[in-house]
Amino acid sequence: MAVATGEMTGLERIVNAFQHKESDRCPAGPLVCGASRRVLGITYQEWVQDAELATESMVQMHQLIRPDGVLLLVDLSVEGADFGGPMVYPIENTPHPVYKDNLIKTLDDYKKLEKFDPRKGKRMGHMLRYTEGVSNALASHTGVMTFVYGPLGILSMLRGAEKLFLDCMKNPEVVQEACAVVNDVLLEYIDALCETSAHAVVLDTLFASGSIMSKDLWMKMEGPHARKLAERVHSHGKAVIVHNCGNNVYFDIQIETMAPEAISFAYLPDDCKTMEECKQKWGDKTCLIGMVPPSPDMMLHTPDQIKETCKEQIKVFAPGGGFILSTGCEFPPNGSLLSAIAMMEAAEEYGRYPIQ
Repeated sequence: MAVATGEMTGLERIVNAFQHKESDRCPAGPLVCGASRRVLGITYQEWVQDAELATESMVQMHQLIRPDGVLLLVDLSVEGADFGGPMVYPIENTPHPVYKDNLIKTLDDYKKLEKFDPRKGKRMGHMLRYTEGVSNALASHTGVMTFVYGPLGILSMLRGAEKLFLDCMKNPEVVQEACAVVNDVLLEYIDALCETSAHAVVLDTLFASGSIMSKDLWMKMEGPHARKLAERVHSHGKAVIVHNCGNNVYFDIQIETMAPEAISFAYLPDDCKTMEECKQKWGDKTCLIGMVPPSPDMMLHTPDQIKETCKEQIKVFAPGGGFILSTGCEFPPNGSLLSAIAMMEAAEEYGRYPIQ
């Protein structure tokens, strides 16, 4: 889909959205991450372990789909792997931990986590090279958003989510000490990521949602660490984007702790029952990114059905700016890229300001 001469760039649209200004049209960018490998015709195994191939895949995806911004999420096991978690690298699917062989098997194992240089990490080093490569290629005209998983999320990759949750309830001091070690590494990781030309760092705080833990518990366990991460990002002059695809997301405490320029979400926040209420309550406090369901819509619906969903969300969220049309979570790695193209077409057809 060609961009007409004289139109705004994707980066300009996203900057305006962060500033709650209207552009020529509503900015859009389906979160095509792992699916980008298919444009280049490489396997998932290759994509997650070769930064040059990953970079070329994202650049080629951008040329095909023309999103206004790109998210450089590889998978949620990147940081955990470099802390020593055993990993599985499927040929055609997302890498994940060896679930029956968690690195943290007992409470004492939390204390074995050690700080390391993320620049020397195998997977975090890959992410740094990937971020640098894509930023060099696209950042002059497209929003480039790199990605960091929060400390509780990383510990869940090393311990298992259910056991971690119980540990947070029964032995919070042990988990808090481990979070502090993880966060020290993440702060240095952010420093390295912010040396690239990426415009924003996406902090994934999945546990800050009603489907996982209470507000009080999240504020106790991860809130202080999330605040430090966001402050470090802002100290580099980069934008903070919170990504949380959990149910009943806690917008209030995440805005309180991280002051994000935007929140990427898949489901309505815990204090809103409708999209209209979400726009009214939070639309002037942060930029809203979302919330087209990535699954099953992207797997089962036709492009026309997807465009209709986009139309409905544009109508509610886009007026006045402060909205980026996107999938609520990662575009399905094996979903049809025609669905991603349909989202960009919807932004062109229905997202022209003033919104009709």
